[in-house]
Amino acid sequence: MNDTIYVEPFYASPSSFLNSTFFQTCVLIATLIGTLFLTWYLYNKKVKESVRAATTILILQIKNIERNIEYLKAHGITGTAINETPLHYSIPIFEENAWEKYKHLYATKLPSSDFSSIEKFYETALAIKTTQLFIKRKIEESLYAKANCYYNMEYNRVNMSIIFNEIDNARLFNDIDRIRSIYGAVHIQTYMPIEFYNGLSQGLNSYFRLSGTTTLGNLRKKGHLGKE
Repeated sequence: MNDTIYVEPFYASPSSFLNSTFFQTCVLIATLIGTLFLTWYLYNKKVKESVRAATTILILQIKNIERNIEYLKAHGITGTAINETPLHYSIPIFEENAWEKYKHLYATKLPSSDFSSIEKFYETALAIKTTQLFIKRKIEESLYAKANCYYNMEYNRVNMSIIFNEIDNARLFNDIDRIRSIYGAVHIQTYMPIEFYNGLSQGLNSYFRLSGTTTLGNLRKKGHLGKE
C-alpha cells in the first residue's frame, strides 16, 4: 500500500513580504538611488545656473570694456598729445575684474584658444586702465594745484587790503575779479611724463574686440545663453 504524503502549500501573506529583509533591502537601494539622482540633478542645476549668471556678467562687462576703450581710442589721444578733458571725464575701463573671478568655471569648458583670447583681452584692458587711472590722477593733481594758487591769490589780496587798511573796497573787488578772469582764461597744460603717453598708446594699439567673434559665441554657448 502506497502512503501519500500531503504537503500543505505555503502562502506568504502581503504583510510578511513587506516585512521581509529582501523587500526592505530593495526599498533601501531604491531610496539611495533616488537620493543620489536628486543630489546629482540639484548639483548640476546649481552649477548650470552659476555658469549662466557668470556668463551674463562677463558678457555685459566685456561690452562695457569695449565701449570705454573705444571712447579713449577716439578721444584720448591726438597725435602724441594726451587730451586732458576726455581723459579726466572718462569712465574707468572696469571696476571688478569679472574674468579673474569666474574664469575657473570655464577652464574645462572653453577651447584653450578662446580661453587665451579672453585672458589676453582682460590683460590689455587692465594695462589701459592702469595708465588711464595714472593720467586721471595727474590731471586731478594739476586742477588742485591751480585751485590752490587761485585761492591763495584771492586771499592774499584780501589780507593785503586788511593789513594796509584800504578804504576803497571797489578796488579790492576789481582786483579779485581780475584774478578770477585771468585764472579762467589761462590754461596751463598738465605735465605728463612720456611714459603715460607710451603706456596708453601701446595699450590702445594692442586692444581687440571680442564682440562678433567666435570666442564670444562659444562663451555664450558654454554659458547656456544661446545665440545673441
